[in-house]
Amino acid sequence: MAEQSSPSSSILSLPIELVYKILDNLDDYTILCSIRDACKKLNDIIHVYPRYWSLTNLNLYCEGIQSEGAAHLSYALKYNTTITTLNLYANNIGAEGASYLTSTLSYNTTLTILDLNDNNIGDKGTRYLTNALKQNQALTALNLGCYCGRSNNIEKVGVQCLAEAITDNETLTTLNLVNNQIKDEGVKYLADTLRTNTTLTDLDLCGNEITSKGARFLDDALQKNATLATLTLPSYYARSNNIGDDGVRYLINALRNNNKIIILNLNYNIISVEGGIYLSNALRHNTTLTEFNLTYGQIEDEGTRYLADILRNHRTLTTLNLANNAITAVGAQYLANALRDNAILTKLDLSSNTIGNHEIHYVAETLQTNNTLTSLNIQHNEIEAQGIKYLADGLQRNTTLSIFNLVNNDIGDEGAQHLANGLRNNTTLIKLNLLSLVSTAHGLRPPMLELHDHIRQSNASMRYFQTRNEEAQDQVDASVDDTV
Repeated sequence: MAEQSSPSSSILSLPIELVYKILDNLDDYTILCSIRDACKKLNDIIHVYPRYWSLTNLNLYCEGIQSEGAAHLSYALKYNTTITTLNLYANNIGAEGASYLTSTLSYNTTLTILDLNDNNIGDKGTRYLTNALKQNQALTALNLGCYCGRSNNIEKVGVQCLAEAITDNETLTTLNLVNNQIKDEGVKYLADTLRTNTTLTDLDLCGNEITSKGARFLDDALQKNATLATLTLPSYYARSNNIGDDGVRYLINALRNNNKIIILNLNYNIISVEGGIYLSNALRHNTTLTEFNLTYGQIEDEGTRYLADILRNHRTLTTLNLANNAITAVGAQYLANALRDNAILTKLDLSSNTIGNHEIHYVAETLQTNNTLTSLNIQHNEIEAQGIKYLADGLQRNTTLSIFNLVNNDIGDEGAQHLANGLRNNTTLIKLNLLSLVSTAHGLRPPMLELHDHIRQSNASMRYFQTRNEEAQDQVDASVDDTV
């Protein structure tokens, strides 16, 4: 009986062009972990295969590779010199899988971004990774968060190991620990590291049950830290942070003395009028912050008044998010008056407040004179046709606003006509979001069709609203990706 040839020898007998065609039908993971290293000649072919040597981003999001797949991947990547980004989001590799990757990170010199969100690595797996971080001098971003319910369950022991590794590491700039369980004690370990660390620029601690005590630890560290630029402490997830007014009071001490932080995110913390006053005092002396997010606070009109007073003369803040802060017409007037003098702010989010139909004219009047604001979100603010008329009049004279969000306001047909009139001479607005408020069971209302036709004639690239009615959606010919 004739000796049967192996599959690899059968493939190698083919012209290289046909081998390439076979490889074209395989995914990146299979080529890396199954085909490569089958034999030397096949390796030589793969190394000159264009898709292999140009592969820089390996995306294995939710592929279910688990620890066994991580083992294969670790071997393949140990000496790889092309891949710079590895996404293993939601693969349940566990602590064992993390141990395999540790071997990779100890040798690999090109991987810069590693995403291990939702992998259940726990404190044990984190300890493995931190051993590699002490040696690795290439990784710049490490994501260990939780977004899909498969938590990494990193607690104080794991974060203590991370903090110790970061102390010696000189390349890591981004650390994501979203929705773990580090709590205040874990923050203390990180704060101790931040005092001397000179590379970390972005730290995300969202949803870690951090209270004002943790904020106090950060306050002391940030006064000494000279590199951290983005600090994220919101509470989007089940394990909410709640630094409260006391926590804000600690953080403002850092903002007074820290000249590096440019983005501060305190969304979904319970911050009241008192906290708003503390923040205003901090901003008065701060000259670096460019973005401040306070969605779902409770600063109300009085807290808004203090922020608006600072906004008049602030020279760095370009993005302000005050969505859902119980701001009424009174607070809107404070902000509108401030924007007449402010020459820096480009994005303002006042969504889900209660500015009201008639009182929106304060904002509308500002649109006529302000020449820096490019994005305004006032969705869900009880605005009707009369309020839209005020805003349309403002848009007639505005020359900078390019993104305008009016979702969940009852503008009606009359409001649509006002918008159409107001936009006849406007040449800068390119995105107008009126989601689901413009259609009937039979498609777009006639005023909306007129508004649509006008905008398409004056700016052919504008995709300006999405509806939930399929017939209406066909009429505007706009996809979900085209909306604001």
